[in-house]
Amino acid sequence: MIVGILVAAAVGPGTGGAALAVALISWPALSAHAAALVQEVRASAFLTAQRAIGASPFWILTRHVLPSVAGPVARHALLRLPGIALALASLGFLGLGAQPPAPEWGLLLDESRAYVERAPWAALAPAVALALLAGLAVSGAALTQGRRVRRAAPTPVKMTKEAPVGV
Repeated sequence: MIVGILVAAAVGPGTGGAALAVALISWPALSAHAAALVQEVRASAFLTAQRAIGASPFWILTRHVLPSVAGPVARHALLRLPGIALALASLGFLGLGAQPPAPEWGLLLDESRAYVERAPWAALAPAVALALLAGLAVSGAALTQGRRVRRAAPTPVKMTKEAPVGV
């Protein structure tokens, strides 16, 4: 987070500087996860078989690697969303994010500090919105956990009358 604060301070206060700062501190984990998943899929036996029968690299990438990696990477990005929103709110609270009159959660928290004793809901609303975002992100990731790539079902084998056992 210190790097994000330094970048936002160097670029200057504003939405662009805050977005750049959060992007610089957020992308390494997501890209490392994606690279590890791609390496795992590329080393699998079914891709070795695809290469052996002469499938093109583009075919392998679009039909096997990307569909296998897209779900987990999307889930990871969805789970990182509340942390990114919290980082943007932190920069806004420090005055390095969006500037007034922009409706930004950190800025709203900063402006409501003077009224916490008289109107605590003014400070609670952005905090509850951040907590709600975190809950929705976890729920959304849990819902997508069960989804898998649909493959063609094998043709059913027609059962014939079985011979009696033990005859």
